[in-house]
Amino acid sequence: MRNIARNLPHYASLFGILFVGALGFVFFSYDRVFQMGVALAVGISYVSWGIIHHYIHHDLTFAVLIEYLAVAILGLVMVFSLLVRT
Repeated sequence: MRNIARNLPHYASLFGILFVGALGFVFFSYDRVFQMGVALAVGISYVSWGIIHHYIHHDLTFAVLIEYLAVAILGLVMVFSLLVRT
């Protein structure tokens, strides 16, 4: 519990990135290309947040970087495939 309270500003910024991305995705539902751009921006922001967060806590490793990249790429593949399909 103490760890969550100490890192609350970090997680609040991550929540903000994801929330603004979701709002952008909804507000621009009429433009599929712009939605792809929003999804790409959220993916890049997510990876950047992870790198900064782990760098600050001195536990940034290559495996952590690959994990954040893999999650972002998986999310982008899912979003892009849904956008292209419809």
